[in-house]
Amino acid sequence: MTAQYPHPIVTAQHPHPNLKEADSMSEPDAPLLDYALISEPFPLYATTGTDDPATALHLVVSNGGGETVYCREIVFSLPEGDLAQSLVAADAGDGQAPDWTVARIQPGTQTILPPGDYAHFLAKPNQADSPVDVSGIVITLENLKISPLPGTARIEIHEVATTNPDRWPDSPAFTGLALTKFPAPKIPAMAVSDFTADEMEVTAGSAVRLTWNGPSTLDYTVSYGGSAHPVGKQHDYRTTVDRDTTFQLSYVTGGTTHYLTTTVTVTNPKLTGLEVDGEVMVTGTTAVQGLTVGGDLTAEQALTVGGGLAVTRALTVAGATSLQELTVDKDLDAKQRLTVEGFLQANRDITVSYGGTTKFTTSGLTGIRTPDISVNGKNFVYDGTSIHLENGYLTGGYLWAHNGKGDEAEVHDGGTNNGRSYWTVHIT
Repeated sequence: MTAQYPHPIVTAQHPHPNLKEADSMSEPDAPLLDYALISEPFPLYATTGTDDPATALHLVVSNGGGETVYCREIVFSLPEGDLAQSLVAADAGDGQAPDWTVARIQPGTQTILPPGDYAHFLAKPNQADSPVDVSGIVITLENLKISPLPGTARIEIHEVATTNPDRWPDSPAFTGLALTKFPAPKIPAMAVSDFTADEMEVTAGSAVRLTWNGPSTLDYTVSYGGSAHPVGKQHDYRTTVDRDTTFQLSYVTGGTTHYLTTTVTVTNPKLTGLEVDGEVMVTGTTAVQGLTVGGDLTAEQALTVGGGLAVTRALTVAGATSLQELTVDKDLDAKQRLTVEGFLQANRDITVSYGGTTKFTTSGLTGIRTPDISVNGKNFVYDGTSIHLENGYLTGGYLWAHNGKGDEAEVHDGGTNNGRSYWTVHIT
């Protein structure tokens, strides 16, 4: 038996003149395959403007009979225009299907398809005369521009298929699928969602990218740090953060402003100011370029200051303190012992008191005053001290003085002239 092939639906030449006449005299056969569709988004809404998202149609082609069906090609014709029965507003879009090639038929191509304004899509299996069994086919038409008026459009389907690969029909089978476009509703607030950052925890100075889902017809604004940043109809925003930051996404729908928030935390924040009313505990190393303490500062363990330390009020140190350099502009009060292992220098007068009594004080450039002073436990004689003399060698000895010129003067209370006499000076 010799195989008979029908005229193709799409041809580069004019169709056979008798084909249209034959088609007009008889009703086309019903298709061997079953067809169903769903839109994305669903339900399908009439377009509201140029910012409407592109629409996709998913057409499910399946074999519901008991015999294997061999398919050569299928053409889907979508009504084009701006009427209620039009599905698409423009001849545009793309198609795809696993193991099939789906392409839009360019305007001007000779076909035996129905006259009028249609967007035609031709689907052909990559393997010629491919069988369609229980697995079925999902053909997707995407990037479609839906027409603006609500109404029901009818998609026409022309199928070239057979159950006997040696015998093909003379003309394609035909069926149609109705698809309704509903009036576009007001965008509900919950249509915008999933406002989040790509990284929820970063280090100071890191870049952050914010994303969200929502209609492309809305205008969005991202606010943080006291500033608002309009981003238009985009669905992402990029910035950098130095400290914990809460971002706010706002948009208007139905005359009402709605908000979403998300927060990014920073592990090593940079702060322009910090005021703490309660306790602060730092368990690790802390570097402070400048520290001003208005009240008491208590260090229970070692406090190391590598640079200058300025204290405007009382500084209490309970334990040992090591200072490389200490400058005191006002009084320095040591309640207990103050030990200086190195050089102690006072650029002005210094006073030492004990029990409320001044023991030692300096005065000006050369003066020094003290009520009592001793050296190695012995009293110190100074100008104006009253003394008495006692001869510890001879009883009744005398004191004599020599002026270096042979003149001698005697001060005595007896007649001895013993040169070995010595005298002890007692402070009275």
